[in-house]
Amino acid sequence: MKPKTYIITGAGSGIGAAISLQLANKNNVLILHTKQNKAGLTDIANACEAQGATVYCQFGDLANEETIQSIKETLSTKTSHLSGLICNAGFPDWRDFNELDEQGLLNSYQVIVQASFNLLTQTTPWLLKTKEMTGQAGKVVAVSSFLAHKFIVGTNVVPASSMAKAALEALIKSYAAQYASQGITANIIVPGYIKKNSPDHQPLSEQSLQSILNRIPAARLGKPNEVADLCQFLLSDKAQYITGQLIHIDGGLLL
Repeated sequence: MKPKTYIITGAGSGIGAAISLQLANKNNVLILHTKQNKAGLTDIANACEAQGATVYCQFGDLANEETIQSIKETLSTKTSHLSGLICNAGFPDWRDFNELDEQGLLNSYQVIVQASFNLLTQTTPWLLKTKEMTGQAGKVVAVSSFLAHKFIVGTNVVPASSMAKAALEALIKSYAAQYASQGITANIIVPGYIKKNSPDHQPLSEQSLQSILNRIPAARLGKPNEVADLCQFLLSDKAQYITGQLIHIDGGLLL
């Protein structure tokens, strides 16, 4: 097998970490990013290397151009092509219109939308080079959120996260439309409530957890590795004719 190279943002915990572990094998090069969870990313990198992958870690705020350029430099110097770009970085902002300020709205946009746009524009040449080497172009998978589709969550209204994730979905669809003829596929995974394992995550009370479970027909939280399984499929040759799609993985939350 020819080596495959993947960039995964937000890889220090949760969905990003699960995707990283799913893609780690002796034939793959992983460029893993986190903003500040250095301990988490180091652990994931070590686990991926134990599975045979070659790993390069990137740290920094994706809203800063320097972070994007550092990822591009690693891509340029360490590999000749890009098999997949996984745009997973992001954070929920649970403030409503009465609490949210303009800077908060901008922060969500910069990290989730602007950073994904910059990564797409910087890495597209490498996604296309993959076609020259393997016969198939690279693929893009973005991780959105049910917040782009469900605007009242319990008692919360979350305009910043809803706006940013909805804009991300439109951005990826536009990209898919432009590059489908050149072989690049681009799809969006839309998770529901997924179990957290970030060091910054505060466990929910039993009452709060039950309230969430009551909203989910499947009556349980999703698992990060279930999202990773879907991502791996979308990056595989079996998904070559799927592009520009929103694929919900939420236990029926939006039914």
